[in-house]
Amino acid sequence: MTAPFTIVIRTEAGEELRRTLEAAGYAVHCQSLADSQRGNGPLPSPPQGRGEMSSVGMILVDGAHQPDRALQLCHYLRSEQHEQFIPILYITELADSAQRLASLQRGADTYLPRPFGPDELVAQVQALLRIKERHDHLSSKSAEMNRIHKRLQTAYQQIDMELDLAQRIQASFLPQSLPVLPEVRFAVKYRPNHRVGGDFYDVFRLDEHHLGFYVADAMGHGVPASLLTIFVKKGVRPKEINGNSYRLAPPPEVLQKLNRDLLDQAVSENPFITMVYGLFNCQTGVLQFSRAGHPHPLYLPREGPPRLWQLEGSLLGVFETQYRLQEHTLCPGDKLLFYTDGMDAAGFEQEAVGVPSLLAAARRFQTLPIEELVERLAFELFGQTRQTDDLTILGLEVLG
Repeated sequence: MTAPFTIVIRTEAGEELRRTLEAAGYAVHCQSLADSQRGNGPLPSPPQGRGEMSSVGMILVDGAHQPDRALQLCHYLRSEQHEQFIPILYITELADSAQRLASLQRGADTYLPRPFGPDELVAQVQALLRIKERHDHLSSKSAEMNRIHKRLQTAYQQIDMELDLAQRIQASFLPQSLPVLPEVRFAVKYRPNHRVGGDFYDVFRLDEHHLGFYVADAMGHGVPASLLTIFVKKGVRPKEINGNSYRLAPPPEVLQKLNRDLLDQAVSENPFITMVYGLFNCQTGVLQFSRAGHPHPLYLPREGPPRLWQLEGSLLGVFETQYRLQEHTLCPGDKLLFYTDGMDAAGFEQEAVGVPSLLAAARRFQTLPIEELVERLAFELFGQTRQTDDLTILGLEVLG
């Protein structure tokens, strides 16, 4: 049986070593100690042609006859291996302990003192070749892991660029500014938990007296949820224009059409969305809204405690359903807050996490102007609490 490695012997008298190792089935290549000084190089490639001789498996350096040259060669062989590993077995005289120590210091992995029997030589070679095979196996695995790591780095860089693009696209669909009117003022705090999120909102003028607005939350995170923001942006149809006339769609109709559009997509995993859509008449102060599985709006009257406006309504994209309408007349000084379920992690003083904390904080700061109120609530409710979801707070204040 031919050995998987070739054993290189550096010696001035190697016939005995050659015969022993060849008898054990190893491919052997002999060179003199002086070969490296004649330009043959420290790690020769064994001659090809006979059998299946392959790469150098180990090197035997015989220091019995020329110890100084042999030790110098050991140092040279070890220094030239770099990341490659080829075990070096140094053969020395039994009585020369200084040479045995020097062989290890100069780069030999172990030594074998003379005299020794053929079985001892073969056993020592087998032990070193086992180490060599294990090293080469681990090196191969390490190289494979490095290749995988580089591919993953490339993939992560590509994902990173795609997330940046998705973030920019999503940001472009959010309003860059909110409408400013004498009768009403809006403020918003938008904090995605990741670079792209599932929360989105909009406020827009519909005519001289009416404003439409919504806050929505696509279930999930990342790019899939962010893509739904584009769908909703295009799917909200608050106004029908017929020639020179138009009709403002009431909030239940807006949600119902959007729900039907989602169902028509017939995707394998339904993209559930929660949403609240409102229509505000700046002239009369009348606010209409409908709700689709979204957190209930929080009403902050000019005088009196905050309270939730409760209204039933199913998620968008689940099944055909009808949405209800609720209508209120707001007075100067009244405020209204719309928010996403990131508020479930809100914490304020000793209050329970979630809506109780929101109610307590809103009560504490409800006299602040809407811009300051929204900022203060975000700071107080999440200043000491880790944000675990996207958060959006949209505030409305009726001016005097």
